[in-house]
Amino acid sequence: MVDSVEPRDRLIHIADLHFWEIVWNPLRLMSKRLIGNFNVVVNRRRRFIMDRAEEHADAVAATGATQVLLTGDFTSTSLDVEFEMARAFVEGLAQRGVHPHVLPGNHDVYTFAAERQRRFEKHFAAFLPEGGYPARVVLPGGTPLLLIPTVQANPLSARGDVKPETLERVRALLDACGEGPVVAASHYPLLPRTAAYVSSFQRQLGRASALRDVLGSARRPLVHVAGHVHRFSYVQDAAFSMLRHLTTGAFFRTGLDGREGEFSEIRVTDIGFQVLHHICRAGWARRARQPGGPQHDVP
Repeated sequence: MVDSVEPRDRLIHIADLHFWEIVWNPLRLMSKRLIGNFNVVVNRRRRFIMDRAEEHADAVAATGATQVLLTGDFTSTSLDVEFEMARAFVEGLAQRGVHPHVLPGNHDVYTFAAERQRRFEKHFAAFLPEGGYPARVVLPGGTPLLLIPTVQANPLSARGDVKPETLERVRALLDACGEGPVVAASHYPLLPRTAAYVSSFQRQLGRASALRDVLGSARRPLVHVAGHVHRFSYVQDAAFSMLRHLTTGAFFRTGLDGREGEFSEIRVTDIGFQVLHHICRAGWARRARQPGGPQHDVP
């Protein structure tokens, strides 16, 4: 059962929407998009069912939470049409009374042109934090939410990076948070592997250990939230007793186990966090999760 402690904040986490569009014009495939477009044709279009997006958004609104964190990969190959679909989805969440907090994913800077033209920033201008990233926003109940940029365009790989100046800024933002639990978010997880996923070197976050040290050294209840790996995982950090790591599976992806999408709900209390994992499998069900431990269904 869910802990009876009343949460100060409730935050929904949505990961890896991957709206997609197939490109047939060969002149538009003279970049890394050739690889991504091939993936859309042979895999993504069959597993990422975009028609589910609106019904899944209704399920998010039905939780009663008023805040949602989206940790990137809104698109598949950074096409403007994909960004337009993603923006319409995010606007729909806002119209349902759920306020969005957004971060870009590596697929949102899939080509150097997309990064150079700042397509993510252009399409999501209405939802960007004031002053850009990294940023600290305060949820309605007083919980600080840190939004940490980690993505970059790459010739072939899907690696991310945390710039040294970003690390210093995150440290300063943490110092200004005061006491109490903190939620930190980036597109990439800080751990290369858990029981639920393994990330190859080509898909990992550069300088992840440095960011982990910054967050873990804060010595306060802190959960780092990420996407990227398309798997749910909630674990306790092995080195920092007050740091937890949460990743959430892709929002409307068909899983090998028959699931039709998922999202996480983070309930922040005065002393820590409660995590509920919402799964769609011919209807929605939710499970309370403990770090690396048992799970149980919640009515």
